[in-house]
Amino acid sequence: MSRIELPGGYSIADFISFTDEIYFRLFERQFEAWWPLHLLMLLLGVAILVLAWRGKTRVAAFMLAIPFATSALTFQLPLYAELTPVGQIFGWGFLVQIALILIWAFFTQSHESFQPRVHTVTGLGIALIALAVYPLLDLWAERGWQGAAYFGMAPDPTVCFFFGFVLICARPLWCLLLLPIPLLWAVTSAATLDSLEAPFAANL
Repeated sequence: MSRIELPGGYSIADFISFTDEIYFRLFERQFEAWWPLHLLMLLLGVAILVLAWRGKTRVAAFMLAIPFATSALTFQLPLYAELTPVGQIFGWGFLVQIALILIWAFFTQSHESFQPRVHTVTGLGIALIALAVYPLLDLWAERGWQGAAYFGMAPDPTVCFFFGFVLICARPLWCLLLLPIPLLWAVTSAATLDSLEAPFAANL
C-alpha cells in the first residue's frame, strides 16, 4: 500500500493501473529503440555543465532544450502515455518547457566574469547526481544498464539536472517561468514511485 494517503481513505496507488515491473520495462524498451543516444545525451550534459560553469549561459540554455525534447519524444509520449494520461500531459508539458527554456536563452546573457558561489556549487552537485548517480541507483536495484534512467532520456534525471542548472545560471525572476513544469513532474514522479514501492523511491 502506498505511504501517501489522500482524503477520503484513498491512496495514490488507487489511481495507478500498472506495476513497478511494467513501469521500469519502459526504460528497457526505450534503451532498445534508441541506444546509443543515451551516451550522446550524457556527453551533452557534460558539455552543458562546462559551458554553464564558464558563464556561457546563453549557449548552455539553448542546448538544454535538447534533453527535454528527447525525454518527451522517446519516453513520455510514445511509452509512458501507453500506461497513463500523465505521460501525455507531461509529454506536451516538456515540449512547452522547451519553449520556456528557449525564451530564457534568448533573453539571458553570458557572464565572462562568472564566479563560483554556494548556489552554483550546489547546482553543480545536483546536476552531477543527475548524470552519474541515477544510472548507478538503477544498477544497485538490479535493473541493469538497459533499464537505467539516463539524463536526456528519462524524465527524472533530466528534471534533476535542470534544477542544478537553474541554480548555476538562472536569476530568481526567471525561476517563476522555468520551474513550475519540472516541479510538477518531480512531485508526480515521486508520488508514483512511492505508490509503486519502487526501490530508492525516496531518493528519486
